Amino acid sequence: MLLLKPILQFVFSSLAILIAILCLHLDVNLFNNGLSEISVTEIVQESLLAAIVGVHLWLARRSGAMRACNILIAGFFMSMLIRELDALFDMISHGSWVWFALGVAAVAVTSVARHPARAVQQLVEYTRTPCWGIMLSGLLAVLVFSRLFGMGILWHNLLQDGYLRIVKNMVEEGTELFGYILCATATLVHLVDSNARQKKAH
Repeated sequence: MLLLKPILQFVFSSLAILIAILCLHLDVNLFNNGLSEISVTEIVQESLLAAIVGVHLWLARRSGAMRACNILIAGFFMSMLIRELDALFDMISHGSWVWFALGVAAVAVTSVARHPARAVQQLVEYTRTPCWGIMLSGLLAVLVFSRLFGMGILWHNLLQDGYLRIVKNMVEEGTELFGYILCATATLVHLVDSNARQKKAH
């Protein structure tokens, strides 16, 4: 029985990763859309980001214990969501997503600026929770690994005359989706832990 919880966690995480691979299969083998801006993979990425933002905003509104931390995390992922929707914002002006993302970041930081020490303390507390390791892994996958592994020069030299952009896109977008799934998993763990702490407090 002691092993039941970690086994279930492994099974759940494996199913989540299976979703990422399924999205790639649908885009490449069924829809043949070249992983464009309107693809299953992109839509799932954006949905995960929206869910992460929603959960953290809900937690910030419900409880003041980690309010500043949740607002900052929500603002960060909202900025990432805006970046993922860059094609939509390009309809306004090319590259305009940057200004919207900076605006969201400014609102998030300003909303906790009155008590900076409290915000820092809550962020430090967050890094001591079980979800931080999962969140860190997800962010490293999205912001570092996918960018470096998806560099064009690597794939041009590897595939040479057989270079196909869709191959590079699949690797990059697949890695990003995997990272977002980890971030969403960390958010779910954070939600469960927050609910447990609130019940214990009552």
